[in-house]
Amino acid sequence: MRRAICLLLCMLLMLPFAGCKKQREVPLVTSIETTEASQGGFYSAMDVEGHEVYVYAPKDILHADIINYGYTAPLLLVFGDQKLDGQKAVDFICEKGLDVTAQKTGGAVVYVNPLTSWNEEPYGVYERILALTRLDQRYFSNGLLYDKKADKYHLFNSGAKTCVYGYGSGADFIAKNYLKPLSGVAAMSYITGKEADITITAAVLEELSIQSETVDPEIIIVSVNNTTEINNAIKKQSNHFYSSNDRFDEIYEKFIRLSERSDGKIIETADIRDSGLVQEVQIMEITTSEDNHRVRTPSYQLGAVIFRKEDSTKKQRPLVMCFHGGGDTAILTATISGWDKLALEEDFILCAIEYHIRTTPTEIMEVIDNLLELYDIDPSRIYATGFSMGSMKTWDLYQEYPERFAGMSPMSGTVRPGLNSLSFEAPRMNENVIVPVFMVGGESSSMTELPFQGRIPVYRIENLFRVNQVDNSFEITNDRTYWPDTIYGFEGDVVEKLTDETHPQSVTTVRYYKSFDGNFYTVLCSISRHDHEIRPFTCQLAWEFMSKFRRNSDGSISIVN
Repeated sequence: MRRAICLLLCMLLMLPFAGCKKQREVPLVTSIETTEASQGGFYSAMDVEGHEVYVYAPKDILHADIINYGYTAPLLLVFGDQKLDGQKAVDFICEKGLDVTAQKTGGAVVYVNPLTSWNEEPYGVYERILALTRLDQRYFSNGLLYDKKADKYHLFNSGAKTCVYGYGSGADFIAKNYLKPLSGVAAMSYITGKEADITITAAVLEELSIQSETVDPEIIIVSVNNTTEINNAIKKQSNHFYSSNDRFDEIYEKFIRLSERSDGKIIETADIRDSGLVQEVQIMEITTSEDNHRVRTPSYQLGAVIFRKEDSTKKQRPLVMCFHGGGDTAILTATISGWDKLALEEDFILCAIEYHIRTTPTEIMEVIDNLLELYDIDPSRIYATGFSMGSMKTWDLYQEYPERFAGMSPMSGTVRPGLNSLSFEAPRMNENVIVPVFMVGGESSSMTELPFQGRIPVYRIENLFRVNQVDNSFEITNDRTYWPDTIYGFEGDVVEKLTDETHPQSVTTVRYYKSFDGNFYTVLCSISRHDHEIRPFTCQLAWEFMSKFRRNSDGSISIVN
């Protein structure tokens, strides 16, 4: 699932939803009513085709108004025993402990009321709720996403990890109808134009009165206060059955938190809490630069997610700035790419900026200065990397502030030299500051990432070769017949062919180009059978290359022993 999310959700261009054959099933929610709950936080009332639905966002402890948890927080759905109004629904949510899980993950809880009663409820409400999920980088708060253009509201969640809590007749309704494989409209559909896997990841069912005739063996089922007969019937069909009398938050921690559904199977994920890796949020007040075409206020709050080794013994650590793609988030890019694990293994500080599209290179310099005050960072070993739109932001830094960086790795995206990632003219242009660069592109990508896919990467590489003083006078023409290298056009002085064990069908070709002083500051990498995506193996190669270099106080580049 994690690779699928990376491949499908990190695309620069969001595909129209009109291509999905289930478009007619998407409910229309044009208004909500938000109220402060007595427990703290807010609940929002919405009408979903006659169903009273309440979305409860507990008191925010993770800066969820700035940091985007839409991809990582579970979708928590509650089907209670009876219809409840807003505050009573929140009371029930808190009594059962779902608020604790939502608060810890930066998410919200959705309480779904039946039209009249669950015993009389027609089939289809679960699909309608999933069809309301949507993702974006703006206009999200209290568990909801506001689509400004369409003037309607969505549930702010990917729907990739859906956890259902059913109680009494609500549990019966789930057991009768939804413990089976399902496909339909969800957040993924807005990007792919296709149906998504909307099968429940985990169902916590309390006080059942019926037995489910059909159970997908790959749904996690936790039985609470049910008879031995019902438990045995479920257990016979489930590969992931558990019985517990705990509250939901405790059940989630024990049986669900480290599990996810991938290709129809439940798989276990690594536990960051036991790994020694710290993930923390830094909120900074940033001064808006004169060339910022998006922010109109004198300053704004910027969110950054920091990953670092907890028990580091280094006096000063390298810093890697990481920039997400146009359709994903700071946390998603940092984790799916494996940069977070590299930060732990190699003991550097990883900083992933949220919604960096609005942040200029000048403002990123202020972020780096703040990080230098907050952490023990080696100022000579600051690096930058990014995927897709984040790759373009990396090129922005290459153009405007090359002297601050010891190395960069732009992956799967570029713009014409002289322009920035928003297609405005760059206020500064690197003419002669050498920057070690490990450039990456997918050979099967539908985007223009490599020279054989379009001219813009050609212009970028010609500029890179000139600045890094690569000894290569070959001119790239439109006629690829005479290209020494069929992918990049420029033949490498040294070429490696590598295999990624996680993608054995792909070949990773790494081309090294020698500069005037005999050193290799420029690497062009391509991967066969590689779409518009980011892979940990490639990021590891990028780190191995970048980390060899240091930016000295006089501006020169030296190689780290």
